[in-house]
Amino acid sequence: MKQKNPTNFSLDKSSSNPVKFDSGDNTIQVHVVSDCVIRVQHHFSHEGCLKEAVTSSFKDFEVADDNQSSLTIKTSKITVKVNYSPDFYLTWYYNDDLETPFAEDLACRAYPYDPKTGAIWHYTRRNVKDHYYGLGERSGDLDLHGRRFRLERLDCMGYDAENMDPLYKFCPFYITLSGTSKKAHGIYYNNFTRSSFDLGDENDAMWGPYKYYNADCGPLDYYVFWGPEIKDVVQEFSDLMGRPKELPPRYSLGYLASSMAYAEVDNAQEALEEFAQNCHKHDIPCDGMHLSSGYTVNEEGERCVFTWNLNRFPDPKAFSDNLRKAGIHLFANIKPWLLESHPDYDLMKEQGGYVLDDEGKPGRVMQWKGGRGTMGASAYIDFTTPAGFDYWKNKVKEQLLEYGIEGCWNDNNEFTMTDDDFSIACEKHPWVDVLHKLPTERTAIGYVGTPLLTMLMAQSSYEAIREFWPEKRPFVITRSATPFIHQLVPQTWSGDNYTAWKTIKYNVPMGSSAALSIFPAGYGHDVGGFAGPKPDPDLFVRWVQQAIYMPRFSIHSWNIDDSVTEPWTYPEVLPVIRSSIHYRYRLIPFLYNLLVNFHRTGQPVLRPIVYHCQDDPETHQQSFEFMVGESLMVAPVYEPNVTQRTVYLPKTYNWYHLQTGKYYTGGQKVDVNAPLDAEAAPAFIRESSLIPLGKTMQHVGFSADDERVIEVWPSHSSSGEVEHKQLLVEDDGISTKHTDAKEYTELEITMRSTAKTITLDINVVHQNFKPAYNTLSFVLKSADDDREIVFAQKEGSPFKIHQKSKGAFTIDMPWR
Repeated sequence: MKQKNPTNFSLDKSSSNPVKFDSGDNTIQVHVVSDCVIRVQHHFSHEGCLKEAVTSSFKDFEVADDNQSSLTIKTSKITVKVNYSPDFYLTWYYNDDLETPFAEDLACRAYPYDPKTGAIWHYTRRNVKDHYYGLGERSGDLDLHGRRFRLERLDCMGYDAENMDPLYKFCPFYITLSGTSKKAHGIYYNNFTRSSFDLGDENDAMWGPYKYYNADCGPLDYYVFWGPEIKDVVQEFSDLMGRPKELPPRYSLGYLASSMAYAEVDNAQEALEEFAQNCHKHDIPCDGMHLSSGYTVNEEGERCVFTWNLNRFPDPKAFSDNLRKAGIHLFANIKPWLLESHPDYDLMKEQGGYVLDDEGKPGRVMQWKGGRGTMGASAYIDFTTPAGFDYWKNKVKEQLLEYGIEGCWNDNNEFTMTDDDFSIACEKHPWVDVLHKLPTERTAIGYVGTPLLTMLMAQSSYEAIREFWPEKRPFVITRSATPFIHQLVPQTWSGDNYTAWKTIKYNVPMGSSAALSIFPAGYGHDVGGFAGPKPDPDLFVRWVQQAIYMPRFSIHSWNIDDSVTEPWTYPEVLPVIRSSIHYRYRLIPFLYNLLVNFHRTGQPVLRPIVYHCQDDPETHQQSFEFMVGESLMVAPVYEPNVTQRTVYLPKTYNWYHLQTGKYYTGGQKVDVNAPLDAEAAPAFIRESSLIPLGKTMQHVGFSADDERVIEVWPSHSSSGEVEHKQLLVEDDGISTKHTDAKEYTELEITMRSTAKTITLDINVVHQNFKPAYNTLSFVLKSADDDREIVFAQKEGSPFKIHQKSKGAFTIDMPWR
């Protein structure tokens, strides 16, 4: 390693935005993107570091040339002082406090690079009281301060959720929350090559506390987002990442079943059809089945993607038809390599569809071949070649969609390679501008980064479904995730977790970190644990009680004894498992509206507590509870033999205990009962919230979705007059008509609470779809609340009271 720190820059006065500085072979550009977002780029001469000409259209800022060595850039919100000679470093302030920087480069060491390898660094000062959140999907506590992370992707089956790194996902974005000012800013490093972050794992007597980012190859290209709220930073980052192209199908919020073992037996088709029968037998709603890779095993026991084992699955079309009749959608597992024994291996070689080694041959990687622990020689498909991209898309259509498989399960898509000289063609780029210039000729993967292949694999799967069923919402699930991938992929999960109590605990902050990073909003975990032993009954129940609140709910296993973790695995706890899954189905309208909000605004569904309560220092390291939207806080049980849960309730708000309706003022720890036979983990509702619920059914669409109940959680009678608005969006849940033709209905429900009354009103925001329900019920849930609940029935209103009782009323809908 050689670090060379560029010095003695001069100001290029020919450019206004970006503001440019030159120092021989080095150029640094500062782009004002908006009043809260600024982009910095450091280019230098190296074959892997491409220069690009970028202009910025934002003009509402000032540049003051202080002297021959520094200048000041000022927007309406923030000020950046640029010291450019002899050393180059930036100091960042928000305009209400120009004395204390909210971020500061490390002088004399800010922007070093290695002219031989193209590696780059960014060193910044570290305040020991600050907190760091994000970086994709991380193990351990929510606050990342004091840790070091590698940003590359591994197939880390059975990982330790408390300690292990790296995992499956890649996102070089994190948020800093000042421990002194309680204000937040974020930084995104726009680079897909292998990276590392040191967030305080080392110290230096000369430099003092610092942190740094390092990437294998430049240029250094980063965005700084000023808050001051965490949700502001997330919104700005989300705006940069873009919005999903479609909404997820509503059935994706149901129970999505899975197990490696189902497709591994000789009578797999029969066993999976029997699973559907068992769901009906045990009254377990189910909407999906992940078809594991056992369906691709050939006579030699090798897993050949896009092939069918016709001994295990004699009639794939009839199989998918039979499960679909039971209400279960199929999502097939597909892996992005071809074994050398694959029937299409030579075809792809002839067409040039592989990642190549430095001799121009298919880059050999050892990948999973057959049974546990087996591996065989294979080559990754190069999705940057038309041959590889189109092969994948056509096979998805021919071997999956034609047989009635409705979704793609993009698995093992980390593209882990041990040779950075393997190359990709770079002929095909992703659907979205990844915000920096990509090469257009064959390039070593070390200079580009493997996340590009993960993105293009998702794009190929997405386009296959979109073209095959133009009016159906594409459903793609991905194990690995990257920036931007949420635009095409609605679901991801925390990978092959291990069956242990600590996994329930540490999967919570892992999900919060992933959500802050704008990964697919349909996030969840393998309930019951994927790798390791079969969960004992108590562990399984606690896992289900937590997971039913999450956007993705899937029980998935590959237990070491080859058993299958199913809802009916333990007859003694089947009643509570059943009631939990039934409650999950009641939550679907609540969760679906949060996904609609993510589609529109980019605000995540899962959120850490600090997301809404950063004014309360007690929440800055609150790792093991999580928010679902802005209203619901979940406090899962993650220890054995525990029937009470101690929860800190942030002082920012007051709260109701979901299970009892009891009111609590914020800023205190409370103990609540958490019986093993409860239908859900302990949860709290933020004061002044409305929670829409539906009805339980065998699967989404099994019967008319003709029940909608709004739980009313008003502000307390002592809180004064408080107003809260809640949107309720309804559509067909399956087609693209919501986005393509605006065929949906949207209601705005307003709740006004005073010491004596709780008044509700409804406004039709958009009406171009007829929901199945003809009435809308409101039920007051706050315990011992004697206030009158009334409907503000204005003259000429299309809504009429249908019936009324104490603490509840039902109104007729205008489409009745």
